[in-house]
Amino acid sequence: MKPADTFRALYNSLWSKSNRASKRSRRRRRRLRSETLESRQMLAADLNLFQHNYFDAEDVNDDGIVSPVDALAILNAIQRNQRDEGGMFTDVNNDGRRGPIDALRVLNRINRGGQDRHDSPIDNGSTIPDLPDEVRSIDGTGNNLEDENLGAAGTTLLRVADADYADGISEPGGEDRPSAREISNVLSDASVDSEGNDRGLSAFLYVWGQFIDHDIDLSLSQEDGETFDIAVPAGDPYFDPSGSGDVTIGLSRSVYDLTTGTSVDNPREQVNAITAYIDGSQVYGSDQETADGLRSFEGGRLVITDDGLLPLDESGMVIAGDIRASENISLTAIQTLFAREHNRLADEISAADPDLTDEEIYQQARAIVIAEIQSITYNEFLPALLGNNAVDSYDGYDASVNPSIANEFSTAAFRFGHSTLNDDIEFFDNDGLEVRDEISLTEAFFNPSLLEETGIDSILKYDASSQSMQIDLEVVDSLRNFLFGPPGAGGFDLVSLNIQRGRDHGLADYNSTRVAYGLDPVESFADITSDVELQGKLESLYGDVNNIDLWVGLLAEDHVRGASVGETHQAIISDQFERIRDGDRFWYENVFEGRELKELQQTTLADIIERNTNVEGLQEDVFFMNATVSGTVTQAVDNSASNRSRSSSSNRNNHSSRDVAVEGVELELLDDEGNVIDSTTTDRKGSYRFSNFVHTGEYQIRLAETGETLDLLVSNGATRLRGLDFEIVV
Repeated sequence: MKPADTFRALYNSLWSKSNRASKRSRRRRRRLRSETLESRQMLAADLNLFQHNYFDAEDVNDDGIVSPVDALAILNAIQRNQRDEGGMFTDVNNDGRRGPIDALRVLNRINRGGQDRHDSPIDNGSTIPDLPDEVRSIDGTGNNLEDENLGAAGTTLLRVADADYADGISEPGGEDRPSAREISNVLSDASVDSEGNDRGLSAFLYVWGQFIDHDIDLSLSQEDGETFDIAVPAGDPYFDPSGSGDVTIGLSRSVYDLTTGTSVDNPREQVNAITAYIDGSQVYGSDQETADGLRSFEGGRLVITDDGLLPLDESGMVIAGDIRASENISLTAIQTLFAREHNRLADEISAADPDLTDEEIYQQARAIVIAEIQSITYNEFLPALLGNNAVDSYDGYDASVNPSIANEFSTAAFRFGHSTLNDDIEFFDNDGLEVRDEISLTEAFFNPSLLEETGIDSILKYDASSQSMQIDLEVVDSLRNFLFGPPGAGGFDLVSLNIQRGRDHGLADYNSTRVAYGLDPVESFADITSDVELQGKLESLYGDVNNIDLWVGLLAEDHVRGASVGETHQAIISDQFERIRDGDRFWYENVFEGRELKELQQTTLADIIERNTNVEGLQEDVFFMNATVSGTVTQAVDNSASNRSRSSSSNRNNHSSRDVAVEGVELELLDDEGNVIDSTTTDRKGSYRFSNFVHTGEYQIRLAETGETLDLLVSNGATRLRGLDFEIVV
């Protein structure tokens, strides 16, 4: 019998057993309630028992080759009910389990000749998609032929849960809850030691999240209208150091549809000022005047400076499709990137067919850029944020689907990014090394002219080469305690503003929203989070699980396995992105086909960056920063030698000795300043591994006992260095 046949026979046997067990498990399934901390810790340990290889999922033994040995390793581990995997990565599909399906993934990979399922025989960018027969409007009108205003700019946000205004009509909710600033102080004070996240997501998580947010929703504040200021607790060290007790953080209420807010049957509904569709409106605008102001009307190009930057207006802010494009330089950099991509495409389109008009070139380039943004969002960003398969597969355009933005999404769920921002922005070269001093996040706010000094390359490289913070309730000081001067001089707190804005919009509480999205209500704070300290804080603030501000509840949730958000959070975001895709008649998979469609589907953000900058050598998926280094420690027994140590670069031609794996040897990971940032000990095979890299740069591995070191360079977010070996000679 051939090896592959043997594997398949064993697989089929195990699959049959696994399937029967799965059916029994489904019959016994019940909803989990709160457990003791000890049982939750055991459960967490069980869920994380089986490891997944983020670099090459089917390379189970991490030897750089996908072969039948990898499938056999999984099947043997299953047969033996092996709990200690000994450095194996048997959870191939990253579902938290180890089963025959993982072995099948390996076998299928082998049958494809070892090619990864994402590998492409097509050279991205080799074909320019044709201009679609019909182009979408700038303001979103006419997309749905049955309701031409559906998803258009200036239409109301929809609600999934019933409105929860204080008077049932329009007065802000949350009147029986603590001040939003008090909640912020108790829950969101970020630890100074916080770095990185548990899934290796890069800073592009929040950069792209903000970029897309500015494509699909914008709630404007009233000018000289209603206010809903945030009460600051007396003695707040940042906003009320004198203890006056009468300080507030200002907030103007959102613009709303004036035909609403007349009765409990017609509560106030806020307006989305831009289109709900992913249509590149942050690049092109959501109204004709803005769109025309961004065009050169020559060769289909957008206006851009000779240095390849977006032009500035009289106030020093960039001129772009969205009014928020100058909020921080990382956002401005990616706005600039896609203006460059448009012009690159326009030049290629014009060169290929000189007879095309400016309008034809512009619309063709615009359609391609929109398709690229859609593809990157659904094929890279959303899987990184929500986990694989959280968003249902695309079944084609459905005119009955309402693509409008949900208030729960824009006012709470998609404001997760505030918790992920780092407190500084750095500038990296292609080797992943700093090229200039970092700046604080506050210096990056509304400072687009800084790009005239830095360009966009070093910022985009940094965003791909540095991890974002964990999605949770902690928010860095630059966003939570942003001051206009010394303490007491005023400022803002984005956490407080998020909570207060939810109350302004009459958002339903966390538990009611769960029910509205088809989930079971929680019955205790322990149902929301396994963090006992956080449970206590939530209870001290709210007292009742049925009265939690939605934004707070979402950010407090334990994350779903393989995702960076909790159950309710995932449900709201996936629902929204399914609707704005399925209800878009001009969705790229509904417009393009064949080779053109495949190229668009396989275009990555890394491709766009490298086409339009001098950045090179990026990891394929820039939404992850997962570097790892590994090696072994062996002992060479040599009776003629005195005790000493040497690294793997030493002469190993001593045939009188034999190498033996050494277990329990301590190794340390040092940063470029010599600080110990991680430590580990070798396993029974003498192997060690470090993967605690929150950014690229120069590092050292040190053998703790002898001080022997090895230098290494982590140059991108997928750096994978093997063979960093030490040999102890006795």
